[in-house]
Amino acid sequence: MDNLNFEKLKEHKQHGESMLPIALYTVIHYKAGPILPYHWHNELEFIYLSDGEAVFTLDNEVLTVQSGECIFVNGGQIHSGFSKTADCTYLSVVFDTELLTHSFDACREYFDGIKRGKFKICTHFKSEVPSQNQIIIELKAIIEELTTKTIGYEFALKSKLFFIFSTLFRENLYTLASESHKSPLQAKKYYTLRKIMGYIYQNYDKKIKLTDISESVNFTPQYLCKFFKEMTDTSIACYINHYRIEAASTLLKISTLSITDIALECGFDNLSYFNRVFKKQMGCTPTIFRSKHTSYK
Repeated sequence: MDNLNFEKLKEHKQHGESMLPIALYTVIHYKAGPILPYHWHNELEFIYLSDGEAVFTLDNEVLTVQSGECIFVNGGQIHSGFSKTADCTYLSVVFDTELLTHSFDACREYFDGIKRGKFKICTHFKSEVPSQNQIIIELKAIIEELTTKTIGYEFALKSKLFFIFSTLFRENLYTLASESHKSPLQAKKYYTLRKIMGYIYQNYDKKIKLTDISESVNFTPQYLCKFFKEMTDTSIACYINHYRIEAASTLLKISTLSITDIALECGFDNLSYFNRVFKKQMGCTPTIFRSKHTSYK
């Protein structure tokens, strides 16, 4: 597969605006369980857990994160989240490095080194470690800037992000790693997993057949199910439903579409089943969820 086709498999979302490629996402869950479906994107990301306790997976690294801590997700890393508590809230700051550097300068060399894996940035930041707490403080300030958007906030965002990355290197919150730190077999497995997820991202709003996904990666349906379970610790059917419910929850927040239309838009052709799956995952019905997050009725 060429690079152009592979790029089509990543998460299809523009984070922020073309002139300011950075976005803030606030996610609230009222039930223990999955809070972030496995996905990946080219942009860098910081996730701050403001309430609860959660387990995040970055490729094959598992991190147990407490309230007040944050994690760093590199571009291209497959990541997911699972809440261990009934109430869980996290804030995600996703940004393109083009926000900070457009040309090949000294800063670009650092960011390219991070993305290639030459510099392995610390992935878990805790407040009790002074150098790591500096990262958390600046990240919270970035979240505040993205929330209030007072005049000149664009300057503040860039300066705070630059401060974070200078701190990461000055405080040795990174390690030098081989650009081929994954074995060829491991790299191939993650490449295949991205292809499977890419198929789901592109087709979640339609009827998805197991045979269609398996053919896209040259697997038998039986091996596809086994492979996906081994890589993600969840069944492919549960993952598809989870991804669809996350998409539905976004539409419930930002659109005036009826709940029936949202169910159809997200690949559910049975409203009762949609309501049942939504309540199981989100801890409340779609109607209650919408009333908590928007003024729409």
